[in-house]
Amino acid sequence: MTVVELVVAMTVLLVGVLGFSKFMVSTTRSTQKSIELARASQAVRERVEQIEAYAFADSFRAFNADPADDPGGPGSAPGATFSVSGLDPLPDDADGVAGEIVFPTAAGAPSVLREDLAIDALGMPNDLDRDGVVDAADHATDYARLPVLVRVRWRSASGPAVFELKTLLANY
Repeated sequence: MTVVELVVAMTVLLVGVLGFSKFMVSTTRSTQKSIELARASQAVRERVEQIEAYAFADSFRAFNADPADDPGGPGSAPGATFSVSGLDPLPDDADGVAGEIVFPTAAGAPSVLREDLAIDALGMPNDLDRDGVVDAADHATDYARLPVLVRVRWRSASGPAVFELKTLLANY
């Protein structure tokens, strides 16, 4: 064999090894993303099931961000945030947990359920008490429909990631 043949053979072998390495790295990342997404999806489904397990009239008070209005007394309900095993919250997350539950409440008033807020993600505005009028009153005690957004935001290997589930609970 000549030196030229040897260099060509080594180059071909090196290109093949590098291509295989890149394939393995991308497969590992894809597997990690799938695992993270499965964890987020499972956590969101479990939280929606927990909300549905509460008496409909207590769902908002049990899962909003105000512990003072919890159905069993202050601080007795799950609240609006939750951690997800195996997922790290985003570095700028104020509460330090990946999961959150969002209702149509105005900023600074987590125990006031409003119909008139423009929140596209929740299908708002919406007549929550089904009286035919969308108003600015507090409907925390008389809602017949409850829009809920359950979201998990985490720091994945490839950057920030989000999984959301939107639902409308109803009492007919």
